Amino acid sequence: MRLSQPWPKGKKVNPNGKYGMRRHPISGRMKKHRGVDVAGQYPVTSAGAGVVHHVGWSPNGGGHTVRIKHANNLFTVYYHGAQATRLRVGDRVEAGTFIYTSGTTGASTGNHLHFEVRTGRNGQWGSDVDPMPYLDGPVTATQPSLLKVNGKLDRNTWRALQTVLQASGHYKGVVDGVPGPFTYRAIQSWVGVGQDGVIGPITRRALQRRLGVKPDGVWGPITISALQRALNEGVL
Repeated sequence: MRLSQPWPKGKKVNPNGKYGMRRHPISGRMKKHRGVDVAGQYPVTSAGAGVVHHVGWSPNGGGHTVRIKHANNLFTVYYHGAQATRLRVGDRVEAGTFIYTSGTTGASTGNHLHFEVRTGRNGQWGSDVDPMPYLDGPVTATQPSLLKVNGKLDRNTWRALQTVLQASGHYKGVVDGVPGPFTYRAIQSWVGVGQDGVIGPITRRALQRRLGVKPDGVWGPITISALQRALNEGVL
């Protein structure tokens, strides 16, 4: 399902507000960010047609919260409204229906919208997926289903990366999700460094620069989350 951006045109996701692993701005701990944040105070609108499924308040969490159910058991969630929405559970909305003004209620460091897409039964917490593929274009990816952005360099992530590298002519091996010298040389060819088939600091930093994360040569949860997001969004 294609969704519309629930924030005004010209607004962008905060650099530290992307989906996936990050250092929490309040606790300072490494923690999964289950949605995307867009700073400012502005009208928040429904990302698609649907039915209001939940309206709530959480002083230590999302503040003024709204959850909308869309087609195909897809849910969108909106946190930190400046005031309670006038919408009620059961109200039908269209894409662009006003929800509330973004604010800083709940656990927040400033005015912003925290936006989630969920796919679980009743849109329960923890069933989140990366929202950006739904907003940036048709929900397609090089793999059969979207990757979980969990910051772990697992077999599905390797398989998706091999698929992309093969499609761009860099990888000649089998797409099996098992990395080896062929995969490593393909990465090195893609990022433009020497192709020795060994993933060292130079290759790691080069990939990090491609992903727009700090090039410290360590492929930790932040780097892998950025890679998984890029694979999901088809921007590699």
